[in-house]
Amino acid sequence: MEIQIIMSEKGKELVFLGNFKYCFVRKRKDGYIKWVCTDKNCTASIVTTTDKTSLLQSTGEHNHLINSRQKIERHIFRENCKRKADDNISTRPIKIIRNELIKHNPMTDIRYSDIQSVRKAIYDKRRKMSHHSTKRCLN
Repeated sequence: MEIQIIMSEKGKELVFLGNFKYCFVRKRKDGYIKWVCTDKNCTASIVTTTDKTSLLQSTGEHNHLINSRQKIERHIFRENCKRKADDNISTRPIKIIRNELIKHNPMTDIRYSDIQSVRKAIYDKRRKMSHHSTKRCLN
């Protein structure tokens, strides 16, 4: 199975492996990295190499349904758009979304409601950024 690194809503790294998402727990003394399933009630965990390219160990069983590939694709699409919106503050959200859709796999089933959600997320992120910079200027 291939390990894929994706970003969370809060900007932290997640590992996507076998239709399950894992979040970082800690770096062990031997240098390997431990990840746990993002489902709070699940006890499954994995250990990867330091460069996060190969799986060393998998423990526990998932006690929930797998994430659909479509859900993961939407998550990746959303985070890529938000990251590009941070980098290019003057670019309109619809242009960022359009470019990401063109670059993204055309077979992905992204609905209109997903695009609306991404636009809102971009606007919210930019509003939060401008609010923080305004606070700094006032102090």
